[in-house]
Amino acid sequence: MKAVFDKPIVFTLQLINSYHLPETDATVSYVILDNTLAIIIPSRSATYNTTTNSYTDTLTPSISWTTQSLGSYLVVWSVSNTVEEFSAIYTEDLTIYIDETKIDKILGLVHQNILIDNTIYDTFGNLTDARLRIYSDSASVGTNSNVLATYTINAVTTEAGQFSHWKQVVA
Repeated sequence: MKAVFDKPIVFTLQLINSYHLPETDATVSYVILDNTLAIIIPSRSATYNTTTNSYTDTLTPSISWTTQSLGSYLVVWSVSNTVEEFSAIYTEDLTIYIDETKIDKILGLVHQNILIDNTIYDTFGNLTDARLRIYSDSASVGTNSNVLATYTINAVTTEAGQFSHWKQVVA
């Protein structure tokens, strides 16, 4: 599945010496490997950031990682030219995934797999209060199972078919 993730990814490596101070003059780079250990992103340099006291690099997927897809990757850091002895290689996992719960909530807010109940109407027949529940699947709608989110709805009405404001908040 092609990933839709295109926010910049900030890679950070912090090197702390035996005096509990950051190593500031190292040469730091990294590569990204896929699950077969093939290089996906060739060597990129990280520069020392005085604000975070670490080596950082920002990768923008639409520019530097156009073949990105969902899955697990390995970030391999190379460190050299340090004052003290540090390991030459550090590794960390990188996982790219889509949060299905957030997508389901968005679909619910556009009225997929929802139930509006506990309704209260004013003398004009306007809805003034209700509960809206979003479900992860259509078979659960109307039950207490697989509820992703619950919202309360409140509207202040002015006359038939009109309200001054509508409020929908997480319950």
